[in-house]
Amino acid sequence: MKRIIFAVVSVMAIQGAFSQRADTLSLEACFRIAGERSPLNRQKNLSAEAWANKNKNLTSNWYPSLGFNAQVMYYSETVHFSDLVGNLPASVEPLPLDQYKIWADINQQLYDGGAVKARKAIEKASYEADLQQVEADILVLKQQVNQTYFSLLAVKVNTSVLQVSFEELQEKKKVVRAGVDNGLVLSENMMALEAEELRLQQKLLELKLNQDQLLKVLSILMDSTLPGNLIIHEPAEPRVVDENITRPEYVLLDWQKEQLQASQKLVSSTDLPKFFAFSQVAYGRPGYNFLSREFHPYYSVGMGMKWNFMNYGDNRRQKKILDIQKDIVDIKRETFDDQLSIQLQTEKTNQEKYDELMNQDEASERDRTSDPLITNQLT
Repeated sequence: MKRIIFAVVSVMAIQGAFSQRADTLSLEACFRIAGERSPLNRQKNLSAEAWANKNKNLTSNWYPSLGFNAQVMYYSETVHFSDLVGNLPASVEPLPLDQYKIWADINQQLYDGGAVKARKAIEKASYEADLQQVEADILVLKQQVNQTYFSLLAVKVNTSVLQVSFEELQEKKKVVRAGVDNGLVLSENMMALEAEELRLQQKLLELKLNQDQLLKVLSILMDSTLPGNLIIHEPAEPRVVDENITRPEYVLLDWQKEQLQASQKLVSSTDLPKFFAFSQVAYGRPGYNFLSREFHPYYSVGMGMKWNFMNYGDNRRQKKILDIQKDIVDIKRETFDDQLSIQLQTEKTNQEKYDELMNQDEASERDRTSDPLITNQLT
């Protein structure tokens, strides 16, 4: 059966959301509306906002750090110079017992071994992976829309076939009833037709309830209100499955691997020395001249290095763990390849099955139309 891409709905129900005719809704429009109204879009916006803030926080690591401090101290004793002066005709006052200091520490990172760059790469890969996960979830949503849409089509086709059979049965009942009334046909034949009529009525009711349920599901997926008298039209061309479309799952796996590679660079950065500059600006007494008794400003500047080169093999083992995780990602890709191949083959098989069913339905309808009994009844 040819795949369906159009369904007629009320313009008031869709509220002017579609660009086609006011009473027409295409399968592509179903995909678009379901994607636009999905809560997953809000997740994409939140992920983008979180990544922007993380990136700013990492960039701030290159800004100088500034801290303010204050200190007041009192000593029980201090340096006396009387022992040094001895009997010389001079006197030196002892240093004060109280000391005061207000200062600011300023530190500037000069080289971090590439740690900030690696962390940014990790956050970037994590953000892109989150986006692709959302795209994969949206694709699943569209697949649910697709399945529900074509399930409605199948219900429509089955309903049409049963409705034709039901109408034919009504015509046959008229002929048989006339035969029974005239004594030409046994009443058991009439009872068999009534039993068949009841069976068809039950089938039609079951299809109607199934259609209502599918419409509710499609309404939830699209976050829209769809009318109960939805009419689905068969498209001119069947929907073709494109095997060359780049699936978001593949991009997701690529970014996961990129994140692991960036993590390895971050581990490597811990093996490198870190260089930084520092300074201290202070006001108080005493300063660096401990003989001074006056409050005065003073400062110091310098450079430093940190290098933790004894990690006892921790970094080597961590890199090995990341290599194993990358192998796991490759295995996931191979598994998804198999699953996607099965899915595509199933889709092709279903398409061929629907085409064959439609051809059989059309042939059956032609046979019923050409039935001599029906033809004589209609004439």
